[in-house]
Amino acid sequence: MAHKQLSNFLVVLLFASLFPVPVQASDQIGNQTSGYRLTDQMTPVKLAPGAINRIHCSEPIQNINAPYGLHMEVEYQGNDAFVTLGRNAKQGVIYVVTKSGDVFSLEIIPKNGLKARVIRLESPTHKARENQLKFAGLDKETAAVDLIRNAFVDTIPENFNVISKDQKIDGIEHLRIRLRRIVAIDGVPLRLNEYLVSIAPSADMKEMMVDETSFLVPKLTRNPTAICLGRDLAHFTGGKVLLRAGKYVRLFIVEHSPN
Repeated sequence: MAHKQLSNFLVVLLFASLFPVPVQASDQIGNQTSGYRLTDQMTPVKLAPGAINRIHCSEPIQNINAPYGLHMEVEYQGNDAFVTLGRNAKQGVIYVVTKSGDVFSLEIIPKNGLKARVIRLESPTHKARENQLKFAGLDKETAAVDLIRNAFVDTIPENFNVISKDQKIDGIEHLRIRLRRIVAIDGVPLRLNEYLVSIAPSADMKEMMVDETSFLVPKLTRNPTAICLGRDLAHFTGGKVLLRAGKYVRLFIVEHSPN
């Protein structure tokens, strides 16, 4: 790729030294949740009637809306709500409303013989706010480097979203490229794509030299912030990697991806 074309991209080269459920709400619920943000799925939860169960959220629980058929008793304590089903409870959907307005839909299935449970909920709004605070002091290039480092050694924080993939990407001659996973961060406009790269069997080549700029193609990225590739932390040589037949390297591309 010509220098003029590359000037539009910021490619961060990393070296070894850098690493040391559908929702069916009643009319009443529909009115109460106006302006709230519904989580995108309903989760089935089995609870024993008569047992005191704890619902814990990453931010304070404001209210729980439950149908009469569950005969549910609730005690609120900050980020926790202690819930008890009546002895004759019937299956129904509850809505857990957080302080910031997120709504979790839980399909409660009464089932005798179970022990008391702790149900943990992660508020998307709270998670996004935490991520924004964490990255507030970093420019996007430094944040991208940290994201790649964590992905490389599999120390990705639990509140990041990791989506496993197995997708073939065609676009570079002589190379076999598969998208392995995507790492996204709620509230932060960065996304990491991790690929596995090897020489295509049809290429009939024993080895091939590649570098980060080899992967600046539209099918892989249109708005890159950082690119890095290598087999492990010891195999970074001036941003270039020697591919050998039957072997693969890991390719990381971090893109600016507005949420």
